Amino acid sequence: MSVLFVLAVAFCAYTYVGFPVLLHMLAMRREREELVVPETLPSVSVVIAAHNELGNLPAKLASLKQLDYPAELLDIIVVSDGSTDGSLEYLHNAEKSMPQLKVVALHAAAGKPSALNAGVEASAADVLVFMDARQSISINAVQDLVAALSSPGVGAASGELVLLADSPASGRKSLPPEPVSSSSDAVHVGLYWRYEKWIRANESRRFSTTGATGALYAIRREDYVPHRPDVLLDDFDTPIKQLERGQRTVFVANAFAYDRAEPSGKGEFRRKARTLAGNFQSFSRHLWLFDPRRNPVWWQFLSHKVFRLLVPYAMLIALISSALGEAPWLRIMLLLQILFYGAGIASFLGVNNRLTDFIKVFLQLNAAAVVGALRWATGATNVRWKG
Repeated sequence: MSVLFVLAVAFCAYTYVGFPVLLHMLAMRREREELVVPETLPSVSVVIAAHNELGNLPAKLASLKQLDYPAELLDIIVVSDGSTDGSLEYLHNAEKSMPQLKVVALHAAAGKPSALNAGVEASAADVLVFMDARQSISINAVQDLVAALSSPGVGAASGELVLLADSPASGRKSLPPEPVSSSSDAVHVGLYWRYEKWIRANESRRFSTTGATGALYAIRREDYVPHRPDVLLDDFDTPIKQLERGQRTVFVANAFAYDRAEPSGKGEFRRKARTLAGNFQSFSRHLWLFDPRRNPVWWQFLSHKVFRLLVPYAMLIALISSALGEAPWLRIMLLLQILFYGAGIASFLGVNNRLTDFIKVFLQLNAAAVVGALRWATGATNVRWKG
């Protein structure tokens, strides 16, 4: 039992600490790439799939109007996917005063992947920039993504999602000194997200990330492969299709999409469970990712994407092995684990401080991995916009 406990704890420590540190050390050996805007800029289509986004579309379009990309090279394609809240009517009215805007209407909601396919079909541009309807973006975002795509060997460019307490003013270019939130859960979710972005930046510097920020990423129009209608994670499937061709996905740290942090861990739990269910779907459809001969980022893919899904089971093994073991030090380890889980439960019950709330969010994120696996295994996943 002692060996089993040590292996389980070592696995968790490697996944959350050892891998990121080792990755950072390896990434630091590579020179940092500088963005160079090409002399001849390509035409760009911003593609947005929207379902009942009337509350977000005005701010989104206002943000896009402030982009520093040449207007004659940019069009904005918004696909209304079965919207019933007046979004389509608003978009048609906006077309009259915004020549760059093209509206595609799907009268029956088909899901985001089908909406994206319809938006791309309506585009004749050289570059596609995918965005969500909710987030405002920095004025330099499109130009920086295009600059990243112009580098040899780059097949996709991902922007950076910034979580803030309040909706930022559109057109913002630089980050605030330190995003803040009145919600303790949101603070810890934001901390986790900054940790995740640090890993992605190091992956990008070493060679390639294994996904993109769904709120803001770009590929060449000629590289787009239409999605199957049930795809859950377009921002994972699209970049790894580029990776399969030997093309990198790079993280562009100065191209910002600004979003509001989830006010509670429950909201982040729902989002994370859906994302992780999507990971299982993508893994099952792209088994080449597990082949080191075909996947140029095999080690980081396993360490970052796969091992995270296995941590909850390693935690369970650590708990059981320490409970069944007879060594005195295992009894101490068992007590520490009971205190750890007890602190998380206490946070759920209203005993809130930085430590208990951090543990609660950590436990929720790992529980989401289990729920995501169950959803995928039982077929309880779909491309609905909510849930």
